[in-house]
Amino acid sequence: MEKTERNFILRKNYLGKGITINVHSQNFKYNHDELFKSQTERFSKGGSAYTSWNNYGYYTRSHGYPNWAEGYIIKINS
Repeated sequence: MEKTERNFILRKNYLGKGITINVHSQNFKYNHDELFKSQTERFSKGGSAYTSWNNYGYYTRSHGYPNWAEGYIIKINS
């Protein structure tokens, strides 16, 4: 399943659903579950994204994507 978002985002309620996030406005997409699974330590207690993940149920970046996601990003042409 593909879902269009305005910016990079990982959401708890997207986990396990096989969603590909497409960020047309910024010309990239990524497999939500694969990216999350590769970075679980960031979202675990003590990780750099734990507070956002625990308090809000998501992690987002308004422009571009985090450097740590680079290997999972697919550049697209608009």
